[in-house]
Amino acid sequence: MGAFVMAWLVGEGIIIYRSVKVQKAPPGPGQLLLSSGVFVMLALLAEAKSARTLAVMLAVGFDIAAFMNIANLATGGKAPADLRTWPPPTVDNTTIIPGG
Repeated sequence: MGAFVMAWLVGEGIIIYRSVKVQKAPPGPGQLLLSSGVFVMLALLAEAKSARTLAVMLAVGFDIAAFMNIANLATGGKAPADLRTWPPPTVDNTTIIPGG
């Protein structure tokens, strides 16, 4: 269970780091509660001896995915094309939507 607790602490650290980096403020309680909820569910899964390895691997996988999101490794350091043009241009009032 030591590896599982370590994965949980690393996950919480990643969330805190991302929040301070982006928002310049500590994370809201909802962010930490949601991520802790995921790890609590994985801890319940880890109570079964045959599923303990799976639960630890999933916890570490969530940490790796969160780290890749912070480091922009998933997108190669570039935002996807649809995010570079966000928000989309507004539509004029004369647009007719079929079926609407």
